[in-house]
Amino acid sequence: MDLKNLKTNLSWARISVVLVIAIIFAGSSVPSKNIPAIFSLTPDKLIHCAEYFVLGFFLFHWLPLEFSSFSLNRINTITFLTGSIIGILDENYQRLTPGRTPNFWDWVLDSVGVTLLILVMNYFGKRKKSKP
Repeated sequence: MDLKNLKTNLSWARISVVLVIAIIFAGSSVPSKNIPAIFSLTPDKLIHCAEYFVLGFFLFHWLPLEFSSFSLNRINTITFLTGSIIGILDENYQRLTPGRTPNFWDWVLDSVGVTLLILVMNYFGKRKKSKP
């Protein structure tokens, strides 16, 4: 990959991470009385797990572009810690939104979503390497 493509990919990776975080916080900014009815049909914990799975995906792809010398273990650890910390910040941010409160179990499911993504990416990464 040439330097121009690397810089373009890195820029898109950064933008993607910031955009996903902004979407998560935008969702946390909706007062409880204004949450669309469609979300009442979906288990809240499933939404938390899914949105942080997506965040983990973009973190996992951004980190090796930003820090090419990092090992896979370091990428895994930083992906988990960053996703988990964003989950803590998101839950506490909800204190500022009318009718919303932080929830420990929501944060746990945020962290589970990031963990599942790491497991999936590592599984498929190992499978990809073992194919001829």
